[in-house]
Amino acid sequence: MSELNIYKIEHKILTLAHCAVMEKKDEPASFDVDGVKFSHWDFNYVDGWKTDISAWIASSEIASNSFIDAINIFTKKLSKLIPRISLICQSYIEFTVEPFLIHEISKDVAFFKYIEDVRGGGLMFMEKEQKALKELLSHTEIPEEFYYYWNDAVNAVGHSAKLLLMFSAIEALVKRNGNKDWTLINKILGKDLVEELFGTKEQSNTGLRHRLVHGEYFGNQDNGKNYLELIHNKVVHYFNTNIFSKSLLQEGVTHPQRHFFGNKREGRWFVKRKDGISSFSLKDLLSDFNENGFRTPKSYEIVFNKNLSTTY
Repeated sequence: MSELNIYKIEHKILTLAHCAVMEKKDEPASFDVDGVKFSHWDFNYVDGWKTDISAWIASSEIASNSFIDAINIFTKKLSKLIPRISLICQSYIEFTVEPFLIHEISKDVAFFKYIEDVRGGGLMFMEKEQKALKELLSHTEIPEEFYYYWNDAVNAVGHSAKLLLMFSAIEALVKRNGNKDWTLINKILGKDLVEELFGTKEQSNTGLRHRLVHGEYFGNQDNGKNYLELIHNKVVHYFNTNIFSKSLLQEGVTHPQRHFFGNKREGRWFVKRKDGISSFSLKDLLSDFNENGFRTPKSYEIVFNKNLSTTY
């Protein structure tokens, strides 16, 4: 049996919580739990908690056969810890769309997932959209509650929050005399999607909506499906074909429900230091890539070696 590799992993945790555990004088603002060390991103005794970057670093050493297995093990740990910390710290905390670094400690190469915050791209509101607004104002069959919930869903941050609000919007849209119109909801979403999300008229407790509302979370059967985009596209198509006098809304928009927040650009590379040293720091990598651009970092170079993805 071959000896396992040791991978040092550092992961950025975006949060408004200020880590103030001072048990270790030589490592202030840090603590260890379940084999993971959490440290405030930028703390010292003179300046305290610097607020230009409100974040933590989660780090650990993982014994594994590959860097893929190592990050999966580490992510599983964070997936257990972060939701609990969220309850305790009573602040925003998120890691799934943040950068991380994986270094097999015997090598001079590391894997770096770079993520950069970018501005959201706008969509044009033109004459067709103006006509659509006029028609909606004169259309009395659509409940006001649908618009309220849909607006909340578009503005929401977070996958499950958006999805639950979209479920409520659909429920409002198809409600007739206090009951769900199953014929209408099938017309809007299609039979297969309705069964996945809402179940059936005879058995409505099998759908994703029921499971989320009643304390279950996403399961294996929900993997690989972008329900947010599927619902959005179905609703836009329904309005174009059944509500408006003609097709007025653009269908198939890339990244629908554009938002001010949560817009990211990412890259994934193997990197090495230009000075030949075989130690790596996530903070230093991010600083270099942010300041000099991911194409021209000052102290690092990107390693183009296809074999690394299977041998590292």
